Parts: sequence; structure tokens; C-alpha cells
Amino acid sequence: MASGGSDLSTRMSVENKHIYDIALCHFKTQKVKISNIIKVSFPFLELLRDYGFISNEIYEKSKESFKTPGSEQEVIIDVLNEVEKTFNLSLLEALFSEDIMDTYPGLNDIYKTFKKVIPNIELFLKSDGEENEERPDIQQILEQEVDSEDSRESSDGDEPPTASTSALKRKIGTVDFGNNSISEKAKKRRSKRGKMHTDVEVDYTAEILPVTCGEMVGMLIKRKLKRGATVKCIRREDGNWYTPREFEVEGGYEKLSNWKNSVYCAGTPLRFLKEYLPELPGKGGVKKKLENAEKCKICGDEGKLFNCSWCFSFFHEDCHIPPVEYKRIHWKCTFCTIEVSSRSQQCYSESEVLARQMGPEEKLKCEFLLLKVYYHLESNIFPNIPHEHYVQKASQCLETLKTLDEVKKSLIEGRYLQVEEFVLDMNRIFEDPRHNDSGLTEEEFKKNFQDIFAIQKTNQNSSLV
Repeated sequence: MASGGSDLSTRMSVENKHIYDIALCHFKTQKVKISNIIKVSFPFLELLRDYGFISNEIYEKSKESFKTPGSEQEVIIDVLNEVEKTFNLSLLEALFSEDIMDTYPGLNDIYKTFKKVIPNIELFLKSDGEENEERPDIQQILEQEVDSEDSRESSDGDEPPTASTSALKRKIGTVDFGNNSISEKAKKRRSKRGKMHTDVEVDYTAEILPVTCGEMVGMLIKRKLKRGATVKCIRREDGNWYTPREFEVEGGYEKLSNWKNSVYCAGTPLRFLKEYLPELPGKGGVKKKLENAEKCKICGDEGKLFNCSWCFSFFHEDCHIPPVEYKRIHWKCTFCTIEVSSRSQQCYSESEVLARQMGPEEKLKCEFLLLKVYYHLESNIFPNIPHEHYVQKASQCLETLKTLDEVKKSLIEGRYLQVEEFVLDMNRIFEDPRHNDSGLTEEEFKKNFQDIFAIQKTNQNSSLV
């Protein structure tokens, strides 16, 4: 068995060196053409610096030299000569990333020439465009190939079959070509994964998934991940929260990689569980990143946020009700809108309010009420769930939020014809024993309902239907 693994590592090394030689040789032939394409320094120089391809000293010197008219091509050639000294395939990931090729469209033609000499070059690039930080960790895939080969034993004890060259080629990607075999650190990681992951039974449809990366063990909260991969959505047993990338780094993946390959759930990389994971938000229309990280007023998470031009509070697009109208120049949140519309209200009886048609004003007030409930659960209850029985209590809270999502959808889509219909659905949640321990309080909802709809005060407790 050891011999089979050794042979596979040797073949892997040969294939890797072959791909590396082709890529480097072709890179040398394309340097002049690339230098003709890069007419502006940003973001090309910044990317090379941020990813460690050039030093800050070279970056500053090149940036300054770029200001001299007519020197652009010479500056870029010097920079490309510098990165050639430490060339590796991760440079191609950066050079042909979506953002870079959008800025320098001419690189698309260069990419096509690379694709001719390396047909599977797409394996070196980002696996999808969901997040800027995502890159495939092909080393991980290669290790899995070794795992697969090592585990195949026939019933009579014969050595497992070796991987075919064609199968190996389909899995080649960015690796450390200085090593002739998988590193000891990688072997330890692989061994650790085998012990921690393989025999765990997991319901992938659950709102909380157990995840691991190296020696890191945590719980992935799908609801938080839905707000973006830059949100702290993984909780460790010590109560600390991590973004997928932070979790990956703590697990031993210091170099930039694709967390979907290095973070596991029950022995399966997250990239293979796409159908069970939420779709991540797109890139368009988001606010620029600020120096001091802002947080959503409803859920308390960071991520891609939009701010109200009146109160300057921040919201995720889908945390706000109705969804944020970020294309409007002066967007006003529901809290600010309700504050203006609720001034000098006439008082009504509860029965009169419940019988009202769901007009724009009534809908606005119901949206406000629902936002208050979400805020209570997501900002007050969920973050303060104690460690003891965390999964059970957090799952219950998440289930309640999921039920509220159905009410929110009905409200946004205009399915409620009267105020009473909205209140009835809310009452069903309060009365459902599954939500009794979720921290949702009917009394608080009743009080807010009476206040926002200016219900006449009586000596008797409100029935709310």
C-alpha cells in the first residue's frame, strides 16, 4: 500500500513539473504582449503586491515610474521579469481573475493562448465568481486523490490500482512544485481529517452544519453564510466566531485558497455540498468598505451593507423589510419612514384596525412590527445563546426565524389582504410549541402592535384576534 501511494506521489510530481514548465515557458513568450495591454497601473500592481508576487518596495518604485509618460510598457516588463523569478501557477490565477480581465480586456486573448497549451487551465482559476477571496485549493484535490487510492483495497488483500494519467490530469492545479511529494503537513492534515470526519452522520439540510478544517472544529450557521463569505458564520465551541477564510487560516491554510475545498462537513468538502448551502450575495450595488466595520441594524453581522440616508443605519439587503432599495439615491429605511408617518395619529379600536384593508400605510406598519421581531431574535437572543445545549437552542431559534421568513415573504408579496391575516399568522407562531423557547415574546409584539396602530387603551388585555 505504501508503494502505491509513493508511486502516485511520484506521478503527481512528474505531471506537476510538466504543467509548470509549459506555463513558465508560455509566460515568457507572452510578457511583451501583456506589457502592451497594461496601460494603467491600478489594479494590476496592487494585486501583485497584495498577493505577494512583488515586494512593497518594488510596488512603490513601479508606481512612481509609471507616472512618467511613455514608460508604462518598460515598467510592466520589469515587473513581469521580477515575478518570473518566483513564478508559480498561482500567478495565473491572479492574472486571469475576473476583476483583472474586466479592467484589461486584452488579457482575454492572452488567456486563450494559455488555454491552447494548457487545456485544463480553468482548474487554476477561481472556481466561481461568488467571492473575491475564493480560489480552488487543487493541492487539496490531489490529496483526496491519494486518499482515494490509499483506501481502495480488494477483498483478497491485493494492492489498490494506481490512478490513470488522464484522471490525474483532470485534477492538476496550483501546487508547490518545489516538493517531489505531498508535504508532511499535508499528510498530517489528511490523517486528521480521516479521524475527525468520516464516520459522522449529518443532515445536510439542517440549519447548522458541523465543520472542520485541520484541527479546527466549529458549527456553520447557514443563515449567516447567506449574507456573504465575509460574515462570521462559523462558531467554535469556545464561543468565538470566524469567517470561512479566518476558519481556514486557523486550520493551517495560511496561503490564499478556496475555503470550500479546505472546510469539511462529515468528510466532504463544502464545494460538493453546494445544493445544501445558501447562494451567496452578488457583487453589484454594495457600499464601499469603510475603515470601521459597520454592522447590520437587524442581525448585527458585517458584510455587504446599505445605509439609510436619514439615520445612517446599515442593513443587509434582505434583512430590511421591504428589501433595501439600494438603487435609490436617497433611500430611507422603514424605521425612519414609520417615524414620520406615525405622528399625530388618531386612536382606533383594535377591531377596527384588524378589519382594515392592507393598504400602503398598514403594510408599512406590519413591516415595522416584523422588523422589531427579527431584531429581538437576531440581535438579542441568538448571539447570547449559552454554550450548554447550544446546537439545540440555536436550531430552535433558527427554525423560528425560518418561519418568520415565510410571513415576511407573504407580506412583501402582498398576500395579506387585511391586517388581521398578518396578525393571525404571527399568532400561529406564538402558539406553536416548537417556538416556545426561541425567545419570541407575544407580549412584546402586542405592545408594539398597539403602539404603532394607535390602539385605544382599555382596562382589559388586548386579545389580538
